[in-house]
Amino acid sequence: MGTIDSALRWCFRLGFRRGVRGQSIWFVIGTAAWLLLRARQSRDEVVYRTVLKAGETLVVSTGGDAGPT
Repeated sequence: MGTIDSALRWCFRLGFRRGVRGQSIWFVIGTAAWLLLRARQSRDEVVYRTVLKAGETLVVSTGGDAGPT
């Protein structure tokens, strides 16, 4: 979590707080901040990482026969 996430959370809280009180532009700002937070947090995590040397191969398969092991 960095400075951008902190600023987005602040905009989200302030936007919804003021938006519920009737200031529609703040509601739009809060909604936009929430969407940006969601988009930033939905990154796929790395499940496997390796360094291949010259001549090595890596086979990625989603099922079925993966070939020779």
